[in-house]
Amino acid sequence: MMDKQDDVLDVVGFTLDEGKQILHKAGYSVRIKSTSSPTGNRARVLRQRVIGNGEIELTISYEYYKDPAME
Repeated sequence: MMDKQDDVLDVVGFTLDEGKQILHKAGYSVRIKSTSSPTGNRARVLRQRVIGNGEIELTISYEYYKDPAME
């Protein structure tokens, strides 16, 4: 497994569920850091960083806009 940021799949911009699924399938464990309170809307990945030992930290925020195409 590779632990350098350049070698990790980029999930910035994905929904939290999509990002976690992609990283778990690649063999990484995921830690979540939120920048806002849950609003009931979809969480989206704003930033990611390698913590080490196969662990990735995802910084997320909750969307205010509900895109009808995503429902």
